[in-house]
Amino acid sequence: MHPTSSSHFRRQGGTTLIEVMVAILVLSIALLGIAGLTSASMRYSQGSWARASVASALTDLADRVRTNPAATATAYLQATDNYAAQQATSYALPSATDCSSATCTPADMAAYQLEQWRLSVKRNLPSSAIWVSGSRATGYQATVMWFDKSFVKADGTTLDASATCASSITNAIAQRNCCPSGAAAPDGVRCTNMTIVP
Repeated sequence: MHPTSSSHFRRQGGTTLIEVMVAILVLSIALLGIAGLTSASMRYSQGSWARASVASALTDLADRVRTNPAATATAYLQATDNYAAQQATSYALPSATDCSSATCTPADMAAYQLEQWRLSVKRNLPSSAIWVSGSRATGYQATVMWFDKSFVKADGTTLDASATCASSITNAIAQRNCCPSGAAAPDGVRCTNMTIVP
């Protein structure tokens, strides 16, 4: 009777290799899922950080325009230098007077403020550029462009292209996120637009 009971215990004791393999498989799938969620979370937090920086930058320009009501109707324009031109390390907007230490005319103040704003955007969003069109009378259309390495197509590796602004775009979200045609934004560059009415 004892040999039967000891063989019974021998079959029940411990785990089999198959049970261990299944446990490792389940654990591996769970760890891969956690890694994927962490990666997506980091990507989305970087995207929200960039959008918050853009919103702050556009608000900053609106404040600068409103503090200089005597400037001419087109004093704050920058609709000539495209995205690639603004990536040069020596690029700067023309600003003859340092208005932080000297008295400036409204035109000089506008040029100085526009260059200071561009530098501020560049510090907060590397590989960024600005585009300002319109006029004081109709409202300035300000655009901040920045490179986003996570702005890819469905394949996950090819950089996507932002839509180009056109009068045929009627969707408000598409209008806010399109890039001006003259800016020639390359693939991987996102744009955010805001109309500033002083």
